[in-house]
Amino acid sequence: MNDPFINKKTELIVLRRNLNEIVAAILEFNAYREIEDHLLPKDDSFFVLARDAFFNDMIGHMIKVLDRDRQSRTFWHIFRCISKEDEEFIQRENIDPKAICDFAEKLKTVRDKTHFHIDKKGVTNTKAVWKTANITPDKLQDNMKSIYKILNHFYFKEFGYEFEIPKIDDLQYIIKAVVKKGLYKTARPPTVLK
Repeated sequence: MNDPFINKKTELIVLRRNLNEIVAAILEFNAYREIEDHLLPKDDSFFVLARDAFFNDMIGHMIKVLDRDRQSRTFWHIFRCISKEDEEFIQRENIDPKAICDFAEKLKTVRDKTHFHIDKKGVTNTKAVWKTANITPDKLQDNMKSIYKILNHFYFKEFGYEFEIPKIDDLQYIIKAVVKKGLYKTARPPTVLK
């Protein structure tokens, strides 16, 4: 990572900020999936609110990381600085930069039409905006993993250790307790609980 327009200290701040954003998105995606996969939704419940909040915040983090404005210091700024060695890493990891680029365009549609802006056309049918964008949970997860791998590669090159994703599993225990108390029905048992 070597941008002649900013100094090394700023480059590292940019890298850490983008890693923090993508890690937050990954953690929120995991929490969203735990609730979505394990609890049958009840209207007007805390878990529906929490699920939606995790989803919306995760999308917000992804939109920030994949912002393509040349004034932004996002994933794309870092990606423009790759070396031949970095390109080889991306190939070895089977990461498709074009797929990330396509995904970023889909997110921009969501951003512009409904997520950060209330578009005059999108306001009448937000579901149509999401349907047009065709963002599936699998595509979200794949792109988050790819972006994390690339950013973490730069981090490892700089510091000699990985920028780890913390393991946060307490939501599984909360879901188990809620189901056990009969407050909620489960779609399937929470993972890794005994």
